[in-house]
Amino acid sequence: MRMQLSTHIDAPADAVFAAASDFPNATEMVGGIDAVEMLSPATDGSASGVGTRFRETRTMFGKQATEEMQVSAFDPPRSYTLSAVSCGVQFDSTVEVIPDGAGCRLGYDIVGVPTTLFARVVGAIMSPMMKGGMRKAMEKDLSDIKAYIESGPARSPTHDPE
Repeated sequence: MRMQLSTHIDAPADAVFAAASDFPNATEMVGGIDAVEMLSPATDGSASGVGTRFRETRTMFGKQATEEMQVSAFDPPRSYTLSAVSCGVQFDSTVEVIPDGAGCRLGYDIVGVPTTLFARVVGAIMSPMMKGGMRKAMEKDLSDIKAYIESGPARSPTHDPE
Protein backbone atom coordinates (compact mmCIF):
# COMPACT_ATOMS: atom_id res chain seq x y z
CA MET A 1 0.00 0.00 0.00
CA ARG A 2 1.21 3.48 -0.85
CA MET A 3 -0.45 6.83 -0.33
CA GLN A 4 0.84 10.25 -1.41
CA LEU A 5 -0.78 13.54 -0.39
CA SER A 6 0.28 17.17 -0.25
CA THR A 7 -0.96 20.69 0.39
CA HIS A 8 0.37 24.17 -0.26
CA ILE A 9 1.15 26.26 2.85
CA ASP A 10 1.69 30.02 2.76
CA ALA A 11 4.78 30.00 4.98
CA PRO A 12 8.53 29.51 4.55
CA ALA A 13 9.77 25.93 4.29
CA ASP A 14 11.92 26.13 7.43
CA ALA A 15 8.91 27.25 9.53
CA VAL A 16 6.75 24.47 8.09
CA PHE A 17 9.44 21.86 8.73
CA ALA A 18 9.89 23.11 12.32
CA ALA A 19 6.15 22.83 12.99
CA ALA A 20 5.72 19.46 11.25
CA SER A 21 8.64 17.94 13.18
CA ASP A 22 7.56 19.35 16.56
CA PHE A 23 6.43 15.91 17.77
CA PRO A 24 5.91 16.81 21.47
CA ASN A 25 3.40 19.52 20.49
CA ALA A 26 1.61 17.65 17.69
CA THR A 27 -1.67 17.58 19.64
CA GLU A 28 -1.79 21.41 19.44
CA MET A 29 -1.65 21.29 15.62
CA VAL A 30 -3.40 18.09 14.60
CA GLY A 31 -6.92 17.43 15.85
CA GLY A 32 -6.71 13.72 15.03
CA ILE A 33 -3.89 13.12 17.50
CA ASP A 34 -5.21 12.48 21.02
CA ALA A 35 -1.84 12.25 22.82
CA VAL A 36 1.92 12.08 22.28
CA GLU A 37 4.30 10.51 24.78
CA MET A 38 7.96 11.17 24.08
CA LEU A 39 10.11 8.09 24.74
CA SER A 40 13.62 9.11 23.73
CA PRO A 41 15.50 11.99 22.11
CA ALA A 42 17.50 11.71 18.91
CA THR A 43 20.74 9.74 18.93
CA ASP A 44 22.64 13.05 18.93
CA GLY A 45 20.73 14.22 22.03
CA SER A 46 18.53 16.77 20.21
CA ALA A 47 14.77 16.80 20.77
CA SER A 48 13.99 15.70 17.19
CA GLY A 49 16.18 13.74 14.80
CA VAL A 50 17.19 10.21 13.86
CA GLY A 51 16.42 7.92 16.78
CA THR A 52 13.69 10.07 18.35
CA ARG A 53 10.97 7.73 19.60
CA PHE A 54 7.43 8.54 20.71
CA ARG A 55 4.00 7.00 21.14
CA GLU A 56 1.14 8.61 19.26
CA THR A 57 -2.46 7.92 20.22
CA ARG A 58 -5.24 8.52 17.69
CA THR A 59 -8.86 7.56 17.32
CA MET A 60 -9.26 5.77 13.99
CA PHE A 61 -12.22 3.76 12.74
CA GLY A 62 -13.97 4.49 16.06
CA LYS A 63 -11.22 2.99 18.21
CA GLN A 64 -8.34 4.56 20.06
CA ALA A 65 -4.97 3.14 18.98
CA THR A 66 -1.45 3.88 20.15
CA GLU A 67 1.55 3.30 17.89
CA GLU A 68 5.23 3.66 18.70
CA MET A 69 7.09 5.66 16.07
CA GLN A 70 10.76 6.27 15.47
CA VAL A 71 12.43 8.89 13.32
CA SER A 72 14.46 6.84 10.84
CA ALA A 73 15.63 9.72 8.61
CA PHE A 74 15.91 13.44 9.35
CA ASP A 75 17.05 16.05 6.80
CA PRO A 76 16.00 19.52 7.98
CA PRO A 77 14.41 21.56 6.52
CA ARG A 78 13.56 19.14 3.70
CA SER A 79 12.21 15.86 5.05
CA TYR A 80 11.97 13.25 7.75
CA THR A 81 10.72 9.68 7.88
CA LEU A 82 8.78 8.05 10.70
CA SER A 83 8.83 4.25 10.94
CA ALA A 84 6.41 2.03 12.85
CA VAL A 85 5.19 -1.56 12.89
CA SER A 86 1.47 -2.03 13.40
CA CYS A 87 -0.69 -5.15 13.00
CA GLY A 88 2.05 -6.93 11.04
CA VAL A 89 2.68 -4.02 8.68
CA GLN A 90 5.90 -1.98 8.43
CA PHE A 91 4.94 1.66 7.86
CA ASP A 92 7.39 4.28 6.65
CA SER A 93 5.91 7.78 6.41
CA THR A 94 8.07 10.43 4.77
CA VAL A 95 7.13 14.05 5.35
CA GLU A 96 8.63 16.37 2.75
CA VAL A 97 8.71 20.18 2.63
CA ILE A 98 9.31 21.62 -0.84
CA PRO A 99 9.71 25.37 -1.48
CA ASP A 100 6.92 26.52 -3.81
CA GLY A 101 6.74 30.21 -4.70
CA ALA A 102 6.28 32.34 -1.58
CA GLY A 103 5.35 29.26 0.45
CA CYS A 104 5.93 25.53 0.22
CA ARG A 105 4.29 22.16 -0.32
CA LEU A 106 3.96 19.83 2.64
CA GLY A 107 3.75 16.27 1.40
CA TYR A 108 3.20 12.82 2.88
CA ASP A 109 4.47 9.66 1.24
CA ILE A 110 3.23 6.69 3.27
CA VAL A 111 4.28 3.14 2.44
CA GLY A 112 2.92 0.07 4.25
CA VAL A 113 4.43 -3.36 3.64
CA PRO A 114 2.91 -6.47 5.27
CA THR A 115 5.50 -8.45 7.23
CA THR A 116 3.29 -11.43 8.17
CA LEU A 117 1.07 -13.83 6.24
CA PHE A 118 -1.93 -12.73 8.34
CA ALA A 119 -1.30 -9.07 7.46
CA ARG A 120 -1.03 -9.94 3.75
CA VAL A 121 -4.34 -11.84 3.78
CA VAL A 122 -6.25 -9.27 5.85
CA GLY A 123 -4.68 -6.44 3.84
CA ALA A 124 -5.88 -7.92 0.57
CA ILE A 125 -9.44 -8.01 1.90
CA MET A 126 -9.53 -4.80 3.96
CA SER A 127 -7.07 -2.53 2.14
CA PRO A 128 -9.56 -0.61 -0.04
CA MET A 129 -11.75 0.31 2.95
CA MET A 130 -8.84 1.10 5.28
CA LYS A 131 -6.98 3.11 2.65
CA GLY A 132 -9.98 5.42 2.22
CA GLY A 133 -10.20 6.04 5.96
CA MET A 134 -6.46 6.59 6.25
CA ARG A 135 -6.51 9.00 3.30
CA LYS A 136 -9.25 11.08 4.96
CA ALA A 137 -7.32 11.15 8.25
CA MET A 138 -4.08 12.21 6.55
CA GLU A 139 -5.89 14.88 4.48
CA LYS A 140 -7.33 16.24 7.75
CA ASP A 141 -3.85 16.20 9.34
CA LEU A 142 -2.46 18.25 6.43
CA SER A 143 -5.39 20.65 6.65
CA ASP A 144 -4.89 21.05 10.42
CA ILE A 145 -1.15 21.73 10.05
CA LYS A 146 -1.81 24.23 7.26
CA ALA A 147 -4.43 26.08 9.34
CA TYR A 148 -2.16 26.10 12.41
CA ILE A 149 0.85 27.50 10.55
CA GLU A 150 -1.09 30.01 8.47
CA SER A 151 -2.96 31.35 11.52
CA GLY A 152 0.07 33.51 12.35
CA PRO A 153 3.09 33.84 14.61
CA ALA A 154 1.07 33.58 17.83
CA ARG A 155 0.43 29.94 16.91
CA SER A 156 4.01 29.16 15.83
CA PRO A 157 5.59 26.32 17.86
CA THR A 158 8.71 28.46 18.36
CA HIS A 159 6.72 31.50 19.58
CA ASP A 160 7.30 32.30 23.25
CA PRO A 161 4.17 34.05 24.56
CA GLU A 162 4.75 36.58 27.31
